[in-house]
Amino acid sequence: MLLEEVRPDNAVPSIVTGRQQLLVKILEGDQTGEEHKVMNNISRLHNVYVQPGDEFILLIRQRGDSEIYWPFNHDRAGAVYWMLGLMVALILIMGKMQGLNSIVSLYFTGSLLIGVLIPGLFAGLNPVLLTIGLMAVKIVVNFLLVAGYNRKSLVAMLGTLGGVIVAGVIAQFFGEMAQLNGLYLDKGEDLIYLGSNNQLQVRWLLFVAIMISALGAVMDVAISMVSSYHELREVSPEQPESERLLATINIGRDIMGTMTNTLILAFVGSSLTTIMMVWGFQMPVIQFMNIPAISLAMIHGLAGSIGLIMTIPITVLFASLVYNRKGS
Repeated sequence: MLLEEVRPDNAVPSIVTGRQQLLVKILEGDQTGEEHKVMNNISRLHNVYVQPGDEFILLIRQRGDSEIYWPFNHDRAGAVYWMLGLMVALILIMGKMQGLNSIVSLYFTGSLLIGVLIPGLFAGLNPVLLTIGLMAVKIVVNFLLVAGYNRKSLVAMLGTLGGVIVAGVIAQFFGEMAQLNGLYLDKGEDLIYLGSNNQLQVRWLLFVAIMISALGAVMDVAISMVSSYHELREVSPEQPESERLLATINIGRDIMGTMTNTLILAFVGSSLTTIMMVWGFQMPVIQFMNIPAISLAMIHGLAGSIGLIMTIPITVLFASLVYNRKGS
């Protein structure tokens, strides 16, 4: 540290603003081992306060015959990796072999999304068919790893796929009714300039986003419903099918209340700062409702909730068909 002139920010005392002059040593890249004097201007927007011994991301930009060095951001990878390691350890300790299967399923999901879905979207493949196909593969692999191959997992697969498709269709339909499309997603407009030869079909990204967002909650509801039906059937095989279906639906009603809250609150949380800004400006309701980011968050939350609610009867219907099929 060669120079430091910083002070607590008046509006946010927990951060500092000002400037620093640093002597930095490059640890990676073509200039590894080199030392340079770097000026670091700290503001609210660019708040990268560096302390002695810190490792951070250094931006090196060519300008004419000279190079500019700038502290671009903190190195946050360590915190993420430690957190990921903690989660994996807890899953293995609590779940043992089942936990290992969960980790494999999680890794498979990430590979499917990053390695197949995103390149496929940029390649101009139909987003609806691509997403449904990949979600079907994800659902099958997940339930095979977690529940094995049996009637219960088959019904959960069918119920989950039905629920997320309903959520995606509802989001796309009402999104277009509200004059919204994938352009209004975060960074949606920027994607147009990344697509090769304008092959990216931004219009359908609402469908893709809601299917991915709602998948976890819908899977929970589907497996809960088929497990309830399965246990009722095992405990009281002589119970009339109509009573068993009604009892399973009643269980679903209890699940529905908490799970819909989960989805709505998740989408509200993602738009929290926008909502706070709206409240701070004391906007009238009609203006608040018509802000694209707010409308989009509401449609996402509501579409996910509708898909989750519909997962209950869809799963119960498939359970009745699969379990009562002759020869099953």
